[in-house]
Amino acid sequence: MFDVASMQISRILPEMILIGVALVAILMDVILPKGKSTRGVQGSIVVGLIVVMAASFFTRENTGTAFGGMVIVDGFTFFFRMLLTFVTLLIVMVSERYIEGLRIRIAEYYLLLVFSLFGMLLMVMAQDLLIIFLGIETMSISLYALVGMSRHRQISNEGAIKYFLLGAFTTAFFVYGIALMFGVAGSTNLVEIANYLRGVSGSVPMLAWAAAGLIMVGFAFKAALVPFHWWSPDAYEGAPTTITAFMSTAPKAAAFAAFLRVFYVAFGDMSGSWTMILWWIAVVTMTFGNLLALRQNSVKRMLAFSSITHAGYLVVALLTFDQMGAAAMLFYLAMYAMMNIGAFLVAIAVNKDENEGKGYSFDDYKGLIWRKPWLALAMLVFMLALAGIPPTAGFFGKYYIFSAAVKSGFVGLAVIGVLNGAASVYYYLRLIVYMFLKERDELNESPSLNLSPSMIQVIALCVFLVLLVGLFPDLLLNFATQSVTVLL
Repeated sequence: MFDVASMQISRILPEMILIGVALVAILMDVILPKGKSTRGVQGSIVVGLIVVMAASFFTRENTGTAFGGMVIVDGFTFFFRMLLTFVTLLIVMVSERYIEGLRIRIAEYYLLLVFSLFGMLLMVMAQDLLIIFLGIETMSISLYALVGMSRHRQISNEGAIKYFLLGAFTTAFFVYGIALMFGVAGSTNLVEIANYLRGVSGSVPMLAWAAAGLIMVGFAFKAALVPFHWWSPDAYEGAPTTITAFMSTAPKAAAFAAFLRVFYVAFGDMSGSWTMILWWIAVVTMTFGNLLALRQNSVKRMLAFSSITHAGYLVVALLTFDQMGAAAMLFYLAMYAMMNIGAFLVAIAVNKDENEGKGYSFDDYKGLIWRKPWLALAMLVFMLALAGIPPTAGFFGKYYIFSAAVKSGFVGLAVIGVLNGAASVYYYLRLIVYMFLKERDELNESPSLNLSPSMIQVIALCVFLVLLVGLFPDLLLNFATQSVTVLL
Protein backbone atom coordinates (compact mmCIF):
# COMPACT_ATOMS: atom_id res chain seq x y z
CA MET A 1 0.00 0.00 0.00
CA PHE A 2 2.80 2.40 0.94
CA ASP A 3 4.70 1.63 -2.27
CA VAL A 4 1.61 2.33 -4.38
CA ALA A 5 0.98 5.63 -2.59
CA SER A 6 4.60 6.76 -2.93
CA MET A 7 4.60 5.84 -6.63
CA GLN A 8 1.48 7.94 -7.22
CA ILE A 9 2.88 10.89 -5.30
CA SER A 10 6.16 10.69 -7.22
CA ARG A 11 4.21 11.12 -10.45
CA ILE A 12 3.08 14.57 -9.37
CA LEU A 13 6.46 15.54 -7.88
CA PRO A 14 6.94 18.62 -10.14
CA GLU A 15 3.55 20.00 -9.10
CA MET A 16 4.34 19.41 -5.42
CA ILE A 17 7.67 21.19 -5.81
CA LEU A 18 5.87 24.10 -7.45
CA ILE A 19 3.58 24.51 -4.46
CA GLY A 20 6.64 24.38 -2.22
CA VAL A 21 8.24 27.13 -4.32
CA ALA A 22 5.18 29.33 -3.79
CA LEU A 23 5.27 28.78 -0.03
CA VAL A 24 8.98 29.59 0.17
CA ALA A 25 8.43 32.78 -1.86
CA ILE A 26 5.63 33.87 0.49
CA LEU A 27 7.87 33.35 3.52
CA MET A 28 10.75 35.26 1.92
CA ASP A 29 8.47 38.20 1.18
CA VAL A 30 7.43 38.31 4.84
CA ILE A 31 10.80 37.64 6.47
CA LEU A 32 13.29 39.56 4.32
CA PRO A 33 13.69 43.36 4.64
CA LYS A 34 11.67 45.36 2.13
CA GLY A 35 14.64 46.24 -0.05
CA LYS A 36 15.82 42.64 -0.34
CA SER A 37 12.49 40.82 -0.55
CA THR A 38 12.01 41.64 -4.24
CA ARG A 39 15.23 39.97 -5.35
CA GLY A 40 14.67 37.17 -2.86
CA VAL A 41 11.19 36.32 -4.13
CA GLN A 42 12.21 36.51 -7.78
CA GLY A 43 15.39 34.51 -7.20
CA SER A 44 13.63 31.78 -5.25
CA ILE A 45 10.98 31.39 -7.96
CA VAL A 46 13.58 31.28 -10.75
CA VAL A 47 15.51 28.57 -8.93
CA GLY A 48 12.29 26.76 -8.07
CA LEU A 49 11.08 26.70 -11.67
CA ILE A 50 14.44 25.31 -12.80
CA VAL A 51 14.08 22.58 -10.16
CA VAL A 52 10.54 21.85 -11.41
CA MET A 53 11.89 21.40 -14.95
CA ALA A 54 14.68 19.15 -13.66
CA ALA A 55 12.19 17.06 -11.67
CA SER A 56 9.98 16.74 -14.75
CA PHE A 57 12.95 15.56 -16.80
CA PHE A 58 14.26 13.01 -14.31
CA THR A 59 10.78 11.56 -13.62
CA ARG A 60 9.71 11.43 -17.27
CA GLU A 61 9.90 7.62 -17.31
CA ASN A 62 7.61 7.34 -14.28
CA THR A 63 4.44 7.23 -16.36
CA GLY A 64 0.95 6.03 -15.56
CA THR A 65 -2.21 7.14 -13.80
CA ALA A 66 -2.57 8.29 -10.20
CA PHE A 67 -5.30 8.98 -7.67
CA GLY A 68 -7.91 6.66 -9.08
CA GLY A 69 -7.17 7.54 -12.69
CA MET A 70 -7.97 11.24 -12.22
CA VAL A 71 -4.53 12.32 -13.44
CA ILE A 72 -2.17 10.75 -15.95
CA VAL A 73 1.54 11.29 -16.48
CA ASP A 74 2.82 10.40 -19.95
CA GLY A 75 4.86 11.85 -22.79
CA PHE A 76 2.13 14.37 -23.54
CA THR A 77 2.20 15.60 -19.94
CA PHE A 78 5.99 15.83 -20.00
CA PHE A 79 6.00 17.97 -23.16
CA PHE A 80 3.66 20.55 -21.68
CA ARG A 81 5.25 20.48 -18.24
CA MET A 82 8.53 21.54 -19.82
CA LEU A 83 6.98 24.08 -22.19
CA LEU A 84 4.72 25.81 -19.67
CA THR A 85 7.36 25.93 -16.93
CA PHE A 86 9.95 27.28 -19.36
CA VAL A 87 7.60 30.03 -20.57
CA THR A 88 6.81 31.02 -16.97
CA LEU A 89 10.52 31.05 -16.16
CA LEU A 90 11.21 33.47 -19.04
CA ILE A 91 8.45 35.83 -17.89
CA VAL A 92 9.68 35.79 -14.28
CA MET A 93 13.24 36.56 -15.40
CA VAL A 94 12.30 39.67 -17.39
CA SER A 95 9.62 41.18 -15.16
CA GLU A 96 11.44 42.94 -12.30
CA ARG A 97 12.39 46.29 -13.83
CA TYR A 98 9.25 46.54 -15.95
CA ILE A 99 6.75 45.96 -13.15
CA GLU A 100 8.64 48.28 -10.80
CA GLY A 101 7.98 51.05 -13.32
CA LEU A 102 4.25 50.27 -13.19
CA ARG A 103 4.17 50.39 -9.36
CA ILE A 104 2.97 46.78 -9.10
CA ARG A 105 3.42 44.79 -5.90
CA ILE A 106 6.15 42.41 -6.97
CA ALA A 107 5.64 39.48 -4.58
CA GLU A 108 1.97 39.11 -5.46
CA TYR A 109 2.81 39.34 -9.16
CA TYR A 110 5.29 36.45 -9.02
CA LEU A 111 3.09 34.30 -6.79
CA LEU A 112 0.11 34.69 -9.09
CA LEU A 113 2.31 33.56 -11.99
CA VAL A 114 3.27 30.44 -10.03
CA PHE A 115 -0.32 29.61 -9.10
CA SER A 116 -1.42 30.18 -12.69
CA LEU A 117 1.28 27.73 -13.81
CA PHE A 118 0.05 25.21 -11.24
CA GLY A 119 -3.45 25.41 -12.71
CA MET A 120 -2.09 24.87 -16.20
CA LEU A 121 -0.11 21.82 -15.10
CA LEU A 122 -3.29 20.38 -13.60
CA MET A 123 -5.02 20.86 -16.95
CA VAL A 124 -2.40 19.04 -19.00
CA MET A 125 -2.13 16.05 -16.65
CA ALA A 126 -5.86 15.67 -16.00
CA GLN A 127 -7.72 12.55 -17.08
CA ASP A 128 -10.95 13.68 -15.47
CA LEU A 129 -13.20 16.59 -16.39
CA LEU A 130 -13.37 17.76 -12.78
CA ILE A 131 -9.58 18.02 -12.53
CA ILE A 132 -9.54 19.98 -15.79
CA PHE A 133 -12.15 22.31 -14.30
CA LEU A 134 -10.06 22.81 -11.14
CA GLY A 135 -7.02 23.54 -13.28
CA ILE A 136 -8.89 26.03 -15.45
CA GLU A 137 -10.24 27.91 -12.44
CA THR A 138 -6.88 27.98 -10.64
CA MET A 139 -5.28 29.36 -13.79
CA SER A 140 -8.09 31.80 -14.55
CA ILE A 141 -8.45 33.35 -11.10
CA SER A 142 -4.72 34.08 -11.08
CA LEU A 143 -4.92 35.61 -14.56
CA TYR A 144 -7.90 37.80 -13.63
CA ALA A 145 -5.79 39.33 -10.87
CA LEU A 146 -2.69 39.64 -13.06
CA VAL A 147 -4.58 41.52 -15.77
CA GLY A 148 -5.74 44.07 -13.19
CA MET A 149 -2.40 44.40 -11.37
CA SER A 150 -1.94 48.00 -12.61
CA ARG A 151 -4.71 49.22 -10.35
CA HIS A 152 -4.02 52.90 -11.04
CA ARG A 153 -4.73 52.43 -14.78
CA GLN A 154 -8.34 52.46 -15.89
CA ILE A 155 -7.61 50.36 -18.97
CA SER A 156 -6.17 47.62 -16.76
CA ASN A 157 -9.21 47.62 -14.47
CA GLU A 158 -11.55 47.51 -17.46
CA GLY A 159 -9.72 44.61 -19.06
CA ALA A 160 -9.72 42.63 -15.81
CA ILE A 161 -13.45 43.17 -15.24
CA LYS A 162 -14.35 42.12 -18.78
CA TYR A 163 -12.14 39.05 -18.55
CA PHE A 164 -13.57 38.10 -15.15
CA LEU A 165 -17.25 38.54 -16.07
CA LEU A 166 -17.01 36.71 -19.39
CA GLY A 167 -14.81 34.03 -17.82
CA ALA A 168 -17.30 33.43 -15.01
CA PHE A 169 -20.13 33.23 -17.53
CA THR A 170 -18.25 30.73 -19.69
CA THR A 171 -17.36 28.64 -16.64
CA ALA A 172 -21.08 27.97 -16.18
CA PHE A 173 -21.20 26.45 -19.67
CA PHE A 174 -18.22 24.22 -18.92
CA VAL A 175 -19.60 23.01 -15.58
CA TYR A 176 -23.03 22.37 -17.07
CA GLY A 177 -21.36 20.32 -19.81
CA ILE A 178 -19.56 18.24 -17.17
CA ALA A 179 -22.83 17.71 -15.30
CA LEU A 180 -24.64 16.57 -18.45
CA MET A 181 -21.83 14.19 -19.36
CA PHE A 182 -21.87 12.70 -15.87
CA GLY A 183 -25.63 12.26 -16.13
CA VAL A 184 -25.26 10.40 -19.42
CA ALA A 185 -22.06 8.37 -18.91
CA GLY A 186 -22.14 8.06 -15.13
CA SER A 187 -18.55 9.28 -14.88
CA THR A 188 -16.35 12.32 -15.51
CA ASN A 189 -13.26 10.19 -16.27
CA LEU A 190 -12.15 10.59 -19.89
CA VAL A 191 -11.43 6.90 -20.44
CA GLU A 192 -14.75 5.82 -18.96
CA ILE A 193 -16.60 8.38 -21.07
CA ALA A 194 -14.85 7.03 -24.16
CA ASN A 195 -15.80 3.46 -23.20
CA TYR A 196 -19.42 4.51 -22.71
CA LEU A 197 -19.63 6.26 -26.09
CA ARG A 198 -17.95 3.32 -27.79
CA GLY A 199 -20.42 0.90 -26.27
CA VAL A 200 -23.57 2.87 -27.03
CA SER A 201 -25.91 0.81 -29.17
CA GLY A 202 -27.41 2.99 -31.87
CA SER A 203 -26.98 6.75 -31.90
CA VAL A 204 -25.21 8.79 -29.24
CA PRO A 205 -27.72 10.42 -26.82
CA MET A 206 -28.50 14.08 -27.46
CA LEU A 207 -27.39 14.96 -23.94
CA ALA A 208 -23.91 13.69 -24.80
CA TRP A 209 -23.82 15.98 -27.83
CA ALA A 210 -25.00 18.90 -25.70
CA ALA A 211 -22.33 18.13 -23.09
CA ALA A 212 -19.57 18.01 -25.72
CA GLY A 213 -20.79 21.30 -27.17
CA LEU A 214 -20.81 23.08 -23.82
CA ILE A 215 -17.35 21.78 -22.96
CA MET A 216 -16.12 22.96 -26.35
CA VAL A 217 -17.42 26.46 -25.55
CA GLY A 218 -15.35 26.49 -22.37
CA PHE A 219 -12.17 25.54 -24.20
CA ALA A 220 -12.89 27.97 -27.04
CA PHE A 221 -13.10 30.83 -24.55
CA LYS A 222 -9.77 29.98 -22.92
CA ALA A 223 -8.12 29.65 -26.33
CA ALA A 224 -9.68 32.96 -27.54
CA LEU A 225 -11.43 31.42 -30.53
CA VAL A 226 -14.03 33.46 -32.44
CA PRO A 227 -16.79 34.15 -31.38
CA PHE A 228 -15.56 33.61 -27.80
CA HIS A 229 -12.62 35.99 -28.13
CA TRP A 230 -14.18 39.32 -27.16
CA TRP A 231 -12.39 39.45 -23.82
CA SER A 232 -8.90 39.05 -25.25
CA PRO A 233 -8.14 42.43 -26.93
CA ASP A 234 -9.11 44.48 -23.88
CA ALA A 235 -7.52 42.05 -21.42
CA TYR A 236 -4.31 41.87 -23.47
CA GLU A 237 -4.11 45.65 -23.82
CA GLY A 238 -4.94 46.38 -20.19
CA ALA A 239 -2.60 43.82 -18.69
CA PRO A 240 1.06 44.60 -18.01
CA THR A 241 2.82 43.69 -21.25
CA THR A 242 4.82 40.89 -19.63
CA ILE A 243 1.49 39.35 -18.61
CA THR A 244 0.14 39.88 -22.14
CA ALA A 245 3.12 37.88 -23.44
CA PHE A 246 2.38 35.20 -20.85
CA MET A 247 -1.39 35.05 -21.49
CA SER A 248 -1.02 34.81 -25.25
CA THR A 249 1.25 31.78 -24.96
CA ALA A 250 1.15 29.61 -21.83
CA PRO A 251 -2.62 29.60 -21.01
CA LYS A 252 -3.38 29.17 -24.70
CA ALA A 253 -1.04 26.17 -24.84
CA ALA A 254 -2.65 24.66 -21.72
CA ALA A 255 -6.14 25.17 -23.15
CA PHE A 256 -5.25 23.44 -26.41
CA ALA A 257 -3.52 20.63 -24.53
CA ALA A 258 -6.65 19.93 -22.47
CA PHE A 259 -8.81 20.39 -25.58
CA LEU A 260 -6.69 17.84 -27.41
CA ARG A 261 -6.82 15.25 -24.64
CA VAL A 262 -10.56 15.59 -24.03
CA PHE A 263 -11.67 15.48 -27.65
CA TYR A 264 -9.16 12.87 -28.79
CA VAL A 265 -9.52 10.54 -25.81
CA ALA A 266 -13.07 11.01 -24.51
CA PHE A 267 -14.99 12.23 -27.57
CA GLY A 268 -12.97 10.50 -30.28
CA ASP A 269 -15.94 8.41 -31.46
CA MET A 270 -17.92 11.63 -32.01
CA SER A 271 -15.23 13.30 -34.09
CA GLY A 272 -17.09 13.01 -37.38
CA SER A 273 -19.81 15.32 -36.10
CA TRP A 274 -17.87 18.06 -34.33
CA THR A 275 -15.32 18.34 -37.15
CA MET A 276 -17.51 20.67 -39.22
CA ILE A 277 -18.05 22.95 -36.22
CA LEU A 278 -14.31 23.24 -35.70
CA TRP A 279 -13.85 23.78 -39.44
CA TRP A 280 -15.97 26.92 -39.31
CA ILE A 281 -14.42 28.08 -36.04
CA ALA A 282 -10.96 27.79 -37.62
CA VAL A 283 -11.98 29.76 -40.73
CA VAL A 284 -13.73 32.54 -38.82
CA THR A 285 -10.98 32.79 -36.21
CA MET A 286 -8.17 33.05 -38.77
CA THR A 287 -10.03 35.56 -40.93
CA PHE A 288 -11.51 37.73 -38.20
CA GLY A 289 -8.22 37.95 -36.30
CA ASN A 290 -6.44 39.05 -39.46
CA LEU A 291 -9.02 41.70 -40.34
CA LEU A 292 -8.80 43.26 -36.90
CA ALA A 293 -4.99 43.11 -36.77
CA LEU A 294 -4.80 44.95 -40.08
CA ARG A 295 -6.53 47.99 -38.57
CA GLN A 296 -4.31 48.45 -35.52
CA ASN A 297 -1.91 51.33 -34.95
CA SER A 298 -0.64 49.88 -31.69
CA VAL A 299 1.97 47.13 -31.87
CA LYS A 300 0.62 45.61 -28.66
CA ARG A 301 -2.94 45.40 -29.99
CA MET A 302 -1.67 44.14 -33.36
CA LEU A 303 0.11 41.27 -31.62
CA ALA A 304 -2.98 40.64 -29.48
CA PHE A 305 -5.27 40.30 -32.50
CA SER A 306 -2.70 38.28 -34.41
CA SER A 307 -2.71 35.79 -31.53
CA ILE A 308 -6.37 35.14 -32.37
CA THR A 309 -5.35 34.33 -35.94
CA HIS A 310 -2.70 31.90 -34.71
CA ALA A 311 -5.31 30.20 -32.52
CA GLY A 312 -7.23 29.57 -35.73
CA TYR A 313 -4.20 27.83 -37.23
CA LEU A 314 -4.05 25.58 -34.17
CA VAL A 315 -7.70 24.60 -34.62
CA VAL A 316 -6.80 23.43 -38.14
CA ALA A 317 -4.32 21.00 -36.57
CA LEU A 318 -6.83 19.97 -33.91
CA LEU A 319 -9.56 18.83 -36.27
CA THR A 320 -7.32 16.58 -38.39
CA PHE A 321 -7.68 13.98 -35.62
CA ASP A 322 -4.43 12.19 -36.43
CA GLN A 323 -0.90 11.96 -35.11
CA MET A 324 0.54 14.29 -37.71
CA GLY A 325 -1.92 17.06 -36.86
CA ALA A 326 -1.48 16.65 -33.10
CA ALA A 327 2.33 16.74 -33.43
CA ALA A 328 2.06 19.85 -35.64
CA MET A 329 -0.01 21.52 -32.93
CA LEU A 330 2.59 20.83 -30.24
CA PHE A 331 5.38 22.03 -32.54
CA TYR A 332 3.52 25.25 -33.30
CA LEU A 333 2.58 25.94 -29.67
CA ALA A 334 6.21 25.68 -28.57
CA MET A 335 7.59 27.89 -31.31
CA TYR A 336 4.74 30.40 -31.18
CA ALA A 337 5.53 30.89 -27.50
CA MET A 338 9.14 31.79 -28.31
CA MET A 339 8.39 34.19 -31.17
CA ASN A 340 5.49 35.89 -29.40
CA ILE A 341 7.31 36.36 -26.08
CA GLY A 342 10.29 37.75 -27.98
CA ALA A 343 8.10 40.18 -29.93
CA PHE A 344 6.38 41.47 -26.79
CA LEU A 345 9.71 41.94 -25.00
CA VAL A 346 11.06 44.02 -27.88
CA ALA A 347 7.84 46.04 -27.72
CA ILE A 348 8.47 46.68 -24.01
CA ALA A 349 12.05 47.77 -24.74
CA VAL A 350 11.00 50.19 -27.50
CA ASN A 351 7.86 51.54 -25.86
CA LYS A 352 8.03 55.11 -24.56
CA ASP A 353 4.72 55.66 -22.76
CA GLU A 354 2.67 53.29 -20.61
CA ASN A 355 -0.06 55.83 -19.81
CA GLU A 356 -3.76 55.43 -20.53
CA GLY A 357 -4.48 54.81 -24.20
CA LYS A 358 -0.91 55.60 -25.23
CA GLY A 359 2.24 53.72 -26.03
CA TYR A 360 3.29 50.88 -28.31
CA SER A 361 2.85 53.03 -31.40
CA PHE A 362 4.29 52.00 -34.75
CA ASP A 363 5.94 55.44 -34.85
CA ASP A 364 8.25 54.41 -32.01
CA TYR A 365 9.91 51.98 -34.43
CA LYS A 366 10.91 54.57 -37.05
CA GLY A 367 14.56 54.06 -37.91
CA LEU A 368 15.04 51.54 -35.10
CA ILE A 369 17.78 49.84 -37.10
CA TRP A 370 19.92 53.00 -36.67
CA ARG A 371 19.14 53.53 -32.99
CA LYS A 372 19.12 49.98 -31.61
CA PRO A 373 20.26 47.68 -34.42
CA TRP A 374 20.17 44.43 -32.45
CA LEU A 375 16.59 45.10 -31.27
CA ALA A 376 15.51 45.80 -34.86
CA LEU A 377 17.14 42.59 -36.08
CA ALA A 378 15.53 40.60 -33.26
CA MET A 379 12.11 42.03 -34.08
CA LEU A 380 12.74 41.24 -37.75
CA VAL A 381 13.25 37.57 -36.85
CA PHE A 382 10.07 37.47 -34.77
CA MET A 383 7.95 39.20 -37.43
CA LEU A 384 9.22 36.85 -40.15
CA ALA A 385 8.54 33.87 -37.88
CA LEU A 386 5.00 35.02 -37.06
CA ALA A 387 4.39 35.57 -40.78
CA GLY A 388 5.65 32.05 -41.52
CA ILE A 389 8.62 33.00 -43.68
CA PRO A 390 11.70 30.70 -43.87
CA PRO A 391 14.21 30.01 -42.44
CA THR A 392 12.34 30.59 -39.19
CA ALA A 393 10.45 28.02 -37.10
CA GLY A 394 7.19 29.79 -37.92
CA PHE A 395 7.42 28.60 -41.52
CA PHE A 396 7.69 24.95 -40.53
CA GLY A 397 4.95 25.34 -37.93
CA LYS A 398 2.48 26.48 -40.58
CA TYR A 399 3.82 23.96 -43.10
CA TYR A 400 3.23 21.02 -40.76
CA ILE A 401 -0.26 22.20 -39.84
CA PHE A 402 -1.43 22.74 -43.40
CA SER A 403 0.24 19.52 -44.59
CA ALA A 404 -1.68 17.60 -41.93
CA ALA A 405 -4.89 19.31 -43.06
CA VAL A 406 -4.29 18.33 -46.72
CA LYS A 407 -3.43 14.76 -45.72
CA SER A 408 -6.70 14.52 -43.77
CA GLY A 409 -8.73 15.81 -46.71
CA PHE A 410 -9.21 19.41 -45.57
CA VAL A 411 -7.73 20.92 -48.73
CA GLY A 412 -10.10 23.89 -48.78
CA LEU A 413 -9.31 24.71 -45.17
CA ALA A 414 -5.59 24.52 -45.87
CA VAL A 415 -6.01 26.94 -48.79
CA ILE A 416 -7.94 29.37 -46.58
CA GLY A 417 -5.21 29.06 -43.95
CA VAL A 418 -2.46 29.80 -46.49
CA LEU A 419 -4.38 32.84 -47.78
CA ASN A 420 -4.80 34.14 -44.24
CA GLY A 421 -1.10 33.57 -43.63
CA ALA A 422 -0.33 35.61 -46.76
CA ALA A 423 -2.65 38.40 -45.59
CA SER A 424 -0.94 38.52 -42.19
CA VAL A 425 2.36 39.34 -43.92
CA TYR A 426 1.03 42.88 -44.48
CA TYR A 427 0.89 43.97 -40.85
CA TYR A 428 4.08 42.16 -39.91
CA LEU A 429 5.85 43.69 -42.92
CA ARG A 430 4.47 47.10 -41.96
CA LEU A 431 6.44 47.01 -38.72
CA ILE A 432 9.57 45.91 -40.60
CA VAL A 433 9.16 48.88 -42.95
CA TYR A 434 8.98 51.26 -39.98
CA MET A 435 12.14 49.78 -38.49
CA PHE A 436 14.29 49.65 -41.62
CA LEU A 437 12.89 52.09 -44.20
CA LYS A 438 11.33 54.98 -42.27
CA GLU A 439 13.45 58.00 -41.41
CA ARG A 440 14.93 58.23 -37.95
CA ASP A 441 12.72 59.97 -35.42
CA GLU A 442 14.84 62.33 -33.32
CA LEU A 443 12.19 62.30 -30.59
CA ASN A 444 12.85 58.62 -30.00
CA GLU A 445 16.61 58.85 -29.52
CA SER A 446 16.46 58.40 -25.74
CA PRO A 447 17.39 54.94 -24.42
CA SER A 448 14.64 52.70 -23.14
CA LEU A 449 14.19 52.42 -19.40
CA ASN A 450 12.71 48.94 -19.69
CA LEU A 451 15.73 47.17 -21.14
CA SER A 452 17.44 45.09 -18.46
CA PRO A 453 20.28 42.54 -18.84
CA SER A 454 17.86 39.67 -18.24
CA MET A 455 15.55 40.99 -20.94
CA ILE A 456 18.44 41.16 -23.40
CA GLN A 457 19.31 37.56 -22.58
CA VAL A 458 15.74 36.30 -23.00
CA ILE A 459 15.27 38.12 -26.31
CA ALA A 460 18.53 36.65 -27.58
CA LEU A 461 17.48 33.17 -26.41
CA CYS A 462 14.14 33.47 -28.22
CA VAL A 463 15.89 34.54 -31.43
CA PHE A 464 18.29 31.62 -31.12
CA LEU A 465 15.52 29.05 -30.59
CA VAL A 466 13.36 30.39 -33.42
CA LEU A 467 16.28 30.21 -35.86
CA LEU A 468 17.66 26.92 -34.53
CA VAL A 469 14.33 25.09 -34.90
CA GLY A 470 13.85 26.81 -38.27
CA LEU A 471 17.12 25.27 -39.46
CA PHE A 472 16.64 21.91 -37.73
CA PRO A 473 12.86 21.41 -37.33
CA ASP A 474 13.12 17.66 -36.80
CA LEU A 475 14.64 18.27 -33.36
CA LEU A 476 11.30 19.51 -32.04
CA LEU A 477 8.99 17.64 -34.41
CA ASN A 478 10.29 14.22 -33.35
CA PHE A 479 9.81 15.15 -29.69
CA ALA A 480 6.27 16.36 -30.41
CA THR A 481 5.43 13.21 -32.40
CA GLN A 482 6.59 10.95 -29.58
CA SER A 483 4.56 13.00 -27.09
CA VAL A 484 1.22 12.55 -28.89
CA THR A 485 1.46 8.80 -29.52
CA VAL A 486 -0.31 8.17 -26.19
CA LEU A 487 -3.44 9.98 -27.41
CA LEU A 488 -4.11 7.91 -30.53
